[in-house]
Amino acid sequence: MLKERIEFLSKKKQISRKDLVDGLVTQAHFANILAERYALPEDLAEAIAERLGVQPSYLLLAAAQDEQTLSRAEAIFDQLSVAASAIPEEKVHALDDRDDTLTVELTTALMKAVYYQQLNDASAHEYIHSSYLNFYLEKYGRPDDSDLPRPLYKALLYYKIQYYRSKHAFVDVLTHATRLSSLLPQGSEFWLSVQNIKMEAYIQVRQYEEAKQVFEQTMRHVVDQRLFHRLSGLYVAYSGYCFTMGFVQEALSALTMAEANLVYTSNQGELMTAIANNRIVMLTMTGELDQAMGEIERFDSLLQQEPEETQYGMKPLILIYRCEIALARKDWGMLALSVDQLLQCATTQDQQMSGIFYQSQLALAHGDQGVFVERALACLPYFESAQHALRLEHLYEGLAVVSEDQRKYKEAAMYYRKLVYLLRNK
Repeated sequence: MLKERIEFLSKKKQISRKDLVDGLVTQAHFANILAERYALPEDLAEAIAERLGVQPSYLLLAAAQDEQTLSRAEAIFDQLSVAASAIPEEKVHALDDRDDTLTVELTTALMKAVYYQQLNDASAHEYIHSSYLNFYLEKYGRPDDSDLPRPLYKALLYYKIQYYRSKHAFVDVLTHATRLSSLLPQGSEFWLSVQNIKMEAYIQVRQYEEAKQVFEQTMRHVVDQRLFHRLSGLYVAYSGYCFTMGFVQEALSALTMAEANLVYTSNQGELMTAIANNRIVMLTMTGELDQAMGEIERFDSLLQQEPEETQYGMKPLILIYRCEIALARKDWGMLALSVDQLLQCATTQDQQMSGIFYQSQLALAHGDQGVFVERALACLPYFESAQHALRLEHLYEGLAVVSEDQRKYKEAAMYYRKLVYLLRNK
């Protein structure tokens, strides 16, 4: 760990290893120190630290993995491994970004990155990566190859899980969640959270029997230990399993159970959002558009009771719901109005790409093939990377038909092939 820290500091200072040790020690001897064949002498640490602009202890203790160090790293992991909405922002900011031990420092950075990602704080998330994390992720970014202290290893696995979830790479999510789960006390709060993630991943990779087994195992723990505050989240996850299996009514019933058990949980707002989202999406996808619109209005009215910041943050989501209903009904006037509002308040890439997608469908409906192709190609790479089947189905079909109309038969054939492959694997 000393080697990685010195390389990081040297890169920031733009100083070569030769210049760093010039007049102090031979490069060969210093390489042996970095390879941990020899200890770093205090006098050499003082001289190198001065050249790097840090305290000697920042080098001497870089690789420390004593009991106190591991305990501090574990405490940071425990503190930031709960839902971001349950962590006061000032508590996160109060955590020091720099620590003499790399185990504590890197654990803190990884867990802060997860926190910023959950809050959709893109600027803070980007800053911690560009100023610090990107370097260390190159060194330790493969958890299967890393021999790291336990709390740091858990933080890296959790970071990877959230990263791959954001990329919809659920095979990788499942791999890392399974590893992380094995390191946690069975039945603990965080173990239960990871179980929900595993269930989500199993559903996404179509391992439905495994998803059901995870649900049943987790439910037994929740009931046996009387952890009723976990029931709502568990029923939300189970609703996704049921809907994927085609059990629509059972899925909606699971959401009703989730809502009924909200009284036991402290993060009711976050779970209510998940419940409303699942219910609206399910009703829309099954063609129950009037019921879906009723749920949108109900959800919107609940948001009116929340702080303005929350209302502002949720507005794009409400507008996406409305756009989806308008598209299904072919209500182009409502879609045009909702898209304009969505693009004015969109804060994430997914929201912006959704707005562009709806613009493409609006142009296609009005026969404006030029605008349709331009808008469709603008959002297509994003939805392909996210493997968003419903969006891709519309885009591939539209691009195929327009290409055929414009006598671009090779392009039309390509989009038809993509559409067939998508439908076969849907």
